[in-house]
Order: sequence, then C-alpha cells, then structure tokens
Amino acid sequence: MSPIHKQLVTDAEGRPVSVLIPYEEWLRIERQLGTTAEGTGTQQIRRHEGAIHLSEDPVAYQRRLRDEWS
Repeated sequence: MSPIHKQLVTDAEGRPVSVLIPYEEWLRIERQLGTTAEGTGTQQIRRHEGAIHLSEDPVAYQRRLRDEWS
C-alpha cells in the first residue's frame, strides 16, 4: 500500500479533530475498500423513498404558513 498524504486539523488546544487527504487519494482508498462516494448517499436516501405520506402539497403548506406571517 502506498503512503497517504494527510494533513491533521487540530482544535485550539492542539488536539487532532480531523484529517484532510487529497480527493484523488480518497477515491483510491474507496476503490480498495470496494465502495464509492456516489453510490452510498443515493442508496441511503432511497431506503426512505415512499416512507413519508403527506396530506398536503409541501409548496401549498409553505405558502399557507407564510400568509399567516403577514
């Protein structure tokens, strides 16, 4: 495995809180792990598709609420 070029991000006390790596290296790591950035988010959202059933159109609801403010 090749070395990963990383940059540590620290808080005010100097404790590491995050790691930054170049995007190309992130893609290489994902390929090695067998995952992709594009697929994971979409698959997670589709799991909830059709789970919410609204009794009112969201735009109509928003307009009705805004009309209450004026």
